[in-house]
Amino acid sequence: MSTNLSLIVNADDLGSSESINKAVLFCYQQGYINSASIITNTPFFDETVKLIHQNKIIKNIGVHINFVTGKPLTGFDHAEFLDKNGDWDINKTQKYSNFLSNTVSNDFLIELYAQIDRALAVGIEVTHLDSHYHLHILPCFYNLFIEAAKKYNIKLRLAQVSHEQNFIKYLYRYYINKKIKTNNCNYLNSFENLTEFLKKFPNDVKQGTELMVHPDFDENGRLIDNVDVEGFMQWVAFAQKPQYNLKA
Repeated sequence: MSTNLSLIVNADDLGSSESINKAVLFCYQQGYINSASIITNTPFFDETVKLIHQNKIIKNIGVHINFVTGKPLTGFDHAEFLDKNGDWDINKTQKYSNFLSNTVSNDFLIELYAQIDRALAVGIEVTHLDSHYHLHILPCFYNLFIEAAKKYNIKLRLAQVSHEQNFIKYLYRYYINKKIKTNNCNYLNSFENLTEFLKKFPNDVKQGTELMVHPDFDENGRLIDNVDVEGFMQWVAFAQKPQYNLKA
């Protein structure tokens, strides 16, 4: 990037589907992103690994820890977090913020390690860690993610605190970020909402910011974002200019 702004634009959900994989590769090629996070417990994992190794432009790869969909990679068998088929149940994991027993906590940590190890085992140089649906900032999980980041010497995504309307939630996320930074695990200095970030870009933004996008191709072959369509298209318009293009 030819500006002095340290900016990471990370594509989450790499490995979720064939169309998402194609969209992530396209965004790298166009300079819309410079980072991505792979989900390692999906049926598309092997073809995603092949895509990465065949396209060196796909770099700065993290692991997108998934306690949301699909099956655990380990023998994790705690029914309070799984559906009747043994798959992760987002309605359970996303809302679970209570204290975990040592046994359950340790089993989550083993699963976390396994998802990272699967990427490392196929030659992916893992640089960072984040999670599907931001589960890594929940009270029962954040210490496990910090422990994993330190074990593998990789960086961990911060929580978004700017533009947070709930003051209690703001204080909690500020606390989480302080914990991550105190352990020297933070990826950059801040993690921002894409749409809100672009209201300030390029004139009034923080140095060292991570943004996330969720690129995909729709049924008509159009590039979209599965979460923030408007914000993503605004960013694409910026990134088409040489001074902001992340491939530069």
